[in-house]
Amino acid sequence: MRWMLFVHIASVAFWLGGTAALYVLYRRSLRAASPEGMAVAYDTARSVVKGILNPSALLVLLTGIGMLLQVGMLGKTKPFWLAFMEQFGGMVALISAGLLTWQLRRLDRSATDEERKSQWRALNLMIAGVGVAVTLTILVVALRL
Repeated sequence: MRWMLFVHIASVAFWLGGTAALYVLYRRSLRAASPEGMAVAYDTARSVVKGILNPSALLVLLTGIGMLLQVGMLGKTKPFWLAFMEQFGGMVALISAGLLTWQLRRLDRSATDEERKSQWRALNLMIAGVGVAVTLTILVVALRL
């Protein structure tokens, strides 16, 4: 069970760190004048979402479910912080993996530069929302509300 806790916490760290890194990348890309710089930013975002954020979110979800099963708390009354982490955190993980992948596909299919900038902005808003939701979950769990 300790290895699951380690994987769970490490995955949360990668998930939150990836969202922070992509937010910084987005802010820096707004100042990029060259199309090559924007292309690198898009490719980097795609790699981070597919290679770090989505796997981390799914690992957080799976290890969380696994730990609840091992402790035997699935379906039982839990303290608020644990129920919040289970329900809200699980929903954030699923939404993160699904919507970020969908936003990436929309970005890839953008035909014009203006449409691509709009999709890039939408992807960044989604990433920022995921980061805020993960941080909120960590705050509730850390304070054991």
